Amino acid sequence: MSVSVHGRHNKPLTGAFLAFLSMSFFSCQDALIKLLAADYSLFQILFVRSIVIVIPLFVLLVFRGGKQAFYTSRCGDHAVRVLYNFMAFMSYYFAITRLPLGQVTAIALSAPLVMTALSGPLLGEHADGRKKLILAIGFIGVLLIVRPEASPVDWTGTGAALAGAFMFALLGIQTRKMSATEPTELMVFFSGLTFLMITGAIMLNQWVTPSLQDTAMLVGIGVVSLIAQLLIVHSYQFAAVYVIAPFEYVTILWAILLGLFVFSEAPTPLMLTGSVLIIGCGLVIVHLERPQAPPEKVVH
Repeated sequence: MSVSVHGRHNKPLTGAFLAFLSMSFFSCQDALIKLLAADYSLFQILFVRSIVIVIPLFVLLVFRGGKQAFYTSRCGDHAVRVLYNFMAFMSYYFAITRLPLGQVTAIALSAPLVMTALSGPLLGEHADGRKKLILAIGFIGVLLIVRPEASPVDWTGTGAALAGAFMFALLGIQTRKMSATEPTELMVFFSGLTFLMITGAIMLNQWVTPSLQDTAMLVGIGVVSLIAQLLIVHSYQFAAVYVIAPFEYVTILWAILLGLFVFSEAPTPLMLTGSVLIIGCGLVIVHLERPQAPPEKVVH
């Protein structure tokens, strides 16, 4: 059986593929949360989600290493990552309950731009001029989607989405810094445990007994989120931040599709044009990285 892969590797295609899958799963999770938020408090939804994440990870860690699997010499770094993770996801999920899914997704996609700016001074991973230009074009694509609307702006929801984007950027930087020594499952476990304790305490007075169908959806949120988090943490172990960052933009495509078929939010030509620009920029950056990647090595 394969063990947790940790440590840094220069395998941009692998990292990009894992990031693409992760963002796809996260998009499905967002749609499920938006659907359930009309009938259940956000804290109840995240409490059930956390249970589904924490229990299998706990069993997996015990099976692989017993008590030693929970040992880390980087408690401070884990605490910082847990803080970033909690603030990022709470802000983002709150924004989803107030704004259209596509709008929140587009705002959140300013995070990769912040990550690219910070990866140089914090990680020593500097994007060259070509990659910076490509990211700038990607940002133009975001602007095509986030355009002024005639309706009043929900500044509470918008502010939460912007705060979440910034915290997601810091979370990505922190994950990359820790990936050289810390197993994926341990990082996700500590984050899930924090959500479980905080949301469990808050939702006690907000609990609404769900129907059988809603219970399945609540559990599904946890399963999808667990897979997405494991994939995104693994992706940072195989590629630099500026390679992973553009693939955050894949969520735009999913937001458009889910908005259309689930929430009846029809995409506009500008939204479609922006999506093509953004996804194309991500693919170009990975293509530029390919000549620098060493031969793939199988890790057992």
